[in-house]
Amino acid sequence: MLAALLAATGCRPDSPTTDTPAAAHTPTPAASATENQPAAAATDTFQLPDGQVIALRPSSAAVFERLAAAETLPPDLDAESRDQNLTATQGRVRRDGLDLLLQPAQGPVVRLHSTPPAEFTLENGDAVRYVYWGSLPQAHQWVVQAWFWESSAVMLVDQRTGRQLEVAGRPAASPDGRYVLSTSPGLGGGDQVNSLSLVQIEAAGPRLLWQREPEAWAPERARWAGSGRALLRISRVDSAGQLPEPPAPAYVELALPAAP
Repeated sequence: MLAALLAATGCRPDSPTTDTPAAAHTPTPAASATENQPAAAATDTFQLPDGQVIALRPSSAAVFERLAAAETLPPDLDAESRDQNLTATQGRVRRDGLDLLLQPAQGPVVRLHSTPPAEFTLENGDAVRYVYWGSLPQAHQWVVQAWFWESSAVMLVDQRTGRQLEVAGRPAASPDGRYVLSTSPGLGGGDQVNSLSLVQIEAAGPRLLWQREPEAWAPERARWAGSGRALLRISRVDSAGQLPEPPAPAYVELALPAAP
């Protein structure tokens, strides 16, 4: 019910389905928590493309950790990681040399071609390496990590149609499978975008609703607490505009506005 958010779209439909999707796990409800947390700073907001301002309300690590069971992706990958647990896809995702092949239930196979190692250089702006990460079964999405020279992204590939969408960060699917929230912390330098993105899962596949790039905090991880409600682990910048060392994560809750 987030149709009011339709704005900046970034979907790239390519090849036109599926692991039998697992039943959506409904996380333990997370009460709005203020335990041991300071009041949210005035900068802990962001504006949607339609002008609505979303506030981040204080929460806690304890509430965030209670939602861990809802995650379906393995731990974060690094640039040396290999394909993760291809056997779980029952042959629908497989590796053929530099090609990662994904067979949706409908339409042709999706082929993601990695750049040969000898050509994966700083000078090659098109260089990319694809690694199978896992799936978001309740949202019917395969998740492929895309490594570039100084940044990374993920490809969401619809298990039903093969439709693809590139989005930054680590994706998390809502319990009902209708939305994916992706967090990309990028305030530590380099080319990684610092962003929070919301994707809608339609019958045809994933579609980007919006992507915001906050300047005062970095979104590190998202976990859904229910329909239209999510918790974030974030890092706030200090008075000098820098991330503190050692890191001091904060936990906030946001409610995504529903359609009228």
